[in-house]
Amino acid sequence: LGKHTSSHIARLFSAKMPGGFTQSAARSLLQTAYGLGPQRQDALLLAALTMEPASRLPSEAEAKAWLDSVSQAYAKSSGIAYTAASASGGGGSVGGAVFNSAEFDKAQREQREHVLQQMQVLARYAGVDLREGARSSESTSAEKQGLQSKLDRIEAEFGTALVEGTKPLFDQRKARRYDSSWNWARQEAVEWVYSILAGRGQPSHDQASDSARLHALANRSTPALLSLVAATISAMGKSSGELSRQAVAVAKRIHGACKEALDSAPVYKEFSSPMHPVTRISLKGVVEYSETPRENEPSFVEYVQHMQSEVAAGDPPLLHLKEKAKRGGTWTYNPELSRVYFGALEQMSTAGVSFAGKTALVTGCGRGSIGADILRGLLAGGAKVIATTSSYSRKTTLFYEEMYRERGARGSELIVAPFNQGSTADITALVEYIYSDVSGSKGLGWDLDFVIPFAAISEVGSDITGLNSRSELALRIMLTNLLRL
Repeated sequence: LGKHTSSHIARLFSAKMPGGFTQSAARSLLQTAYGLGPQRQDALLLAALTMEPASRLPSEAEAKAWLDSVSQAYAKSSGIAYTAASASGGGGSVGGAVFNSAEFDKAQREQREHVLQQMQVLARYAGVDLREGARSSESTSAEKQGLQSKLDRIEAEFGTALVEGTKPLFDQRKARRYDSSWNWARQEAVEWVYSILAGRGQPSHDQASDSARLHALANRSTPALLSLVAATISAMGKSSGELSRQAVAVAKRIHGACKEALDSAPVYKEFSSPMHPVTRISLKGVVEYSETPRENEPSFVEYVQHMQSEVAAGDPPLLHLKEKAKRGGTWTYNPELSRVYFGALEQMSTAGVSFAGKTALVTGCGRGSIGADILRGLLAGGAKVIATTSSYSRKTTLFYEEMYRERGARGSELIVAPFNQGSTADITALVEYIYSDVSGSKGLGWDLDFVIPFAAISEVGSDITGLNSRSELALRIMLTNLLRL
């Protein structure tokens, strides 16, 4: 047999024969029952490939019957005749001496029974229970069947989505810690200056983008960073040329901003351009959504000013907060709450907001989520944050590493840990990890200032007629276990 014919024959036995009836068993049967040698067996098995059963044979008896039909067809096509002894159960080589395999098997059984009787006599004499292992196996099997039955009932009652969705994920040994803002600041400053010097990064005409980049560096200012930038300026000061002049100018801006911010707490400041949604329907009926800059609002400052201005005399601002009345339950405009809200927005877009010395827990902050933007703001403001993810992987940790590299301010810290908010065990373990300060516990020992829970699963498109296991999991994650947390 060659490589391919061997694999085909192996597939035949694995796919179409009952468990236990292996190729080895078939060859043994061909040897003892028909007296066929190895080469004749190979030829017969090749012929068997052309007579493959349509489906898996259910029992060993049917497999033997099939092999007998193949043997007869092979004998007929090859022009050979099995000996009378072989046909009735005898064996041997074709045309040679034969022996009665049935008698041989009987002798083997008798010998085995005799050995077992001797073992039993010796075991009784030695006080050994030969059935102890079998009884233990039977007990374990019964216990296993009971547990499987229990699991089947649980899955039938709660559904696969809920059962699988509550598996614990938290493991503090997998927690990844990012706190080297000083290192990323050095790298960012050097990359910015030398990219201009090499002609790869001309100074940007986008003032907001440059301001945001400069602010991020200032947030990570350290004496070592100032020394590095000063040395860079000194080294390039002797060079001539337009690129050197531009690079020195950028380096001086970095040095000035970092020196000014050295003794100040890092702050989160909003530099984004306000956008407004645009929805169009094409001639083919396709809905196209996009966002474009808002008119007359080049920065977030103008946006806040416009939002708090009155639409008409005596009317509340376009954007405002309401308060529910204690009696009647009606919602009415609350000027004081609205002023507090706009005051926070103005501070965020002008002086900035500092979270230095604060600690926070953010869940559900994956790529493209609202939680991820909140996490960026907290890190930019100098907070220490533990972020959880239910899809813990190398790709996920790289996403958070890149986020910290871009936004992590001086004194900030980001810890990423696997966590499933559908699991009560995970909630208990996470809270213990955050608050535990016992020696040897390897806990964080934090006392959280903020808990920002965004963990959720989508139930978009479902209604009351489609309540299922996933619906219960969604309620558990976004309601029951949120309250537990």
